[in-house]
Amino acid sequence: MSIINQIIGGVCNGPDNPKGDGLTVYGSNNQPTVVRQRVYDFRVCPKADQDEVLSGVDGADVRLSGVVILGGIKAILAGNGDHPGNDTLSARWLLEDCVILGAGRRCPEAQDGTTVIMRRCWIHDWGRTFDVRAFGGWAHRGARIIAEDCLFTQSHLWPWELDVMTAITDMGNHIGQTVNDNGLAALLRPRTYLPGPCRGLTADTGGLVLGTRCYRNRPWIKIDGCNNYIDRAAARKIVAQIETVCPDMTPYLGQGLTGCFDLATI
Repeated sequence: MSIINQIIGGVCNGPDNPKGDGLTVYGSNNQPTVVRQRVYDFRVCPKADQDEVLSGVDGADVRLSGVVILGGIKAILAGNGDHPGNDTLSARWLLEDCVILGAGRRCPEAQDGTTVIMRRCWIHDWGRTFDVRAFGGWAHRGARIIAEDCLFTQSHLWPWELDVMTAITDMGNHIGQTVNDNGLAALLRPRTYLPGPCRGLTADTGGLVLGTRCYRNRPWIKIDGCNNYIDRAAARKIVAQIETVCPDMTPYLGQGLTGCFDLATI
């Protein structure tokens, strides 16, 4: 299949229109969209002007390589609920050597039968750009996320630390979402009360996540379906590999990705 939609390099600092996405990919043209070595820096974009940083709808085929997302209340949404048939039939996302730092949630979120494959991706400090609740990767409504050699890290020693109001808001909205999905029986499930920063890669309502050779720097980070964790030294090598593919992050973060990893996981 030929590739007719490509975005290579450059920086996006927010949506073109208020409440828009940084990039919306539609599957109606039956062609893959490729994004390489691009930075989406939403850290200074007002929350009220944002929706997703990246989204794919109607069976979109999206391939990301060396893409970095900084901030943003919602990082990546694969399937938006409007076209579940086409999403189940053909929606595919491939994320290779990508980084999401400081987003609020959807890092990524997959729903409606979409399949997301993540290889050598680093997800860090989800929940920092907070709106209603926080989570890292989440597969639900029959979707799948397969993560290989991926890292899920948090700077805080404990979820939310002393930010009590954010912790209460996050918990209340997770409880509400789970009750909406599963009814009042959800109140009896321990998972319902899992704080957002703990939700590294999770699945429910028929979703599936599989993790292979994943890393977490806090024991309270939950990665469903991970059959073998790697140590910090192996994780650092993955970040070094990611750094060779991504744009230089020094202008944005004051140092390269490996240096940021060293500080985040010290």
